Amino acid sequence: MKRGVVVAGIVVVAAVAASLAAAAVSISRAELNGTRLRIEGTALANRTITVDGVALGASDANGNFRIERDPYSAPADCIVDVDVGDGSGLPTPAFLSGCTQTAPPPPPGATGTMAIVPGGTGHGTITSTPAGISCTITASGTTGPCQAFFLAGTVVRLDARPAADSRFLGWRGLPGCSDPQRITVVADTTINCQPGFQLRF
Repeated sequence: MKRGVVVAGIVVVAAVAASLAAAAVSISRAELNGTRLRIEGTALANRTITVDGVALGASDANGNFRIERDPYSAPADCIVDVDVGDGSGLPTPAFLSGCTQTAPPPPPGATGTMAIVPGGTGHGTITSTPAGISCTITASGTTGPCQAFFLAGTVVRLDARPAADSRFLGWRGLPGCSDPQRITVVADTTINCQPGFQLRF
């Protein structure tokens, strides 16, 4: 009987340890104002906090932390990984509000641009075929490439997948995007497409 209790205790401890490792950092605020970075959240107490692997602060005895850095150069996708410095937890990705994503350079040859314009109250992901756009619309903004260059004449298909809390109502008929299943890219032209995601009530 004691052996069963010991085994059960080990399982519980292991589960708690795994849970703590997975939730080592929680972000309550992540923003970029000009060149000023500000990240706030909670972590394990008295730990070094890293942003993309660089130590930028520490949590206090209660586990709270606040990181400020100016100047700061944001990554092209506006997403940073926040972690504890000893690697005891999984990095927490944080999208920097106020940050503008940088489009990748265009390929050689005549090109046009496809861009996703957020719309509606809901959330979801838009992907393209051929690959290039993988845009996730969340309550705090967008992540991933939401615009991409394609060679002129390329036929692009857009697919919309709503998040669990939302439903997809269709596309708004913006010029050039009347049929998101078959969009022909035009040289030196940006074609904007707006998905309609709506929160479920």
